[in-house]
Amino acid sequence: MSNRKGIAATVLVFGLLAGLGFTAFATDNPQAAALSAGEVPDATLNDRVETLLRTDIGLAGGQFRVQTKAGIVTLAGSVPDEHALRRALDLASSVKGVREIRNSMVVESPK
Repeated sequence: MSNRKGIAATVLVFGLLAGLGFTAFATDNPQAAALSAGEVPDATLNDRVETLLRTDIGLAGGQFRVQTKAGIVTLAGSVPDEHALRRALDLASSVKGVREIRNSMVVESPK
């Protein structure tokens, strides 16, 4: 009977230690902690926003630079008119995982 209790106690101890180890990894690895919280990695957000902007027919002629840090997307470059500027901001904000949009784009002056 005491042998069964010893095995059960050993299994319990190993389970607790394993749980503590995973918790320590999650707090020491911020990227893993962010992913476990359901957040999208910055590189993925960056790619999604760039793809939307570059493939949208309403933004043809625009020059875009996209930077993402901690879910905050900064758009830079130039667009042909005010409508294209608003369209780019709307598209970028529609991407799931984007927390904030910062605008550094300029509207090109007519030639």
